[in-house]
Amino acid sequence: MRAIPLIQARVGCVHRSGPLTPYLAELILDDVRRSGPGGRVEIRLAANADQAALEAVDTCLAPLRRQGVVIVCRRTRRADGAALGPDAAA
Repeated sequence: MRAIPLIQARVGCVHRSGPLTPYLAELILDDVRRSGPGGRVEIRLAANADQAALEAVDTCLAPLRRQGVVIVCRRTRRADGAALGPDAAA
């Protein structure tokens, strides 16, 4: 079974972090809807995130892209490669 990637997401001034579940993806979608036209989401994954994690993020957030939302997805620059936690800096 594939691990669910931990992410940090920012939509405007709203920050969310945790495992990328369908519930978290829906919350991010709601944040984008409230932010108005020209939505943008910034996603951060753990520095050691693999290609499967990047693909999982892409799959979960595909509905946003179809609505014209710009999604920027990056790995963190943490040298230790530790997984993101709720208190990690964006």
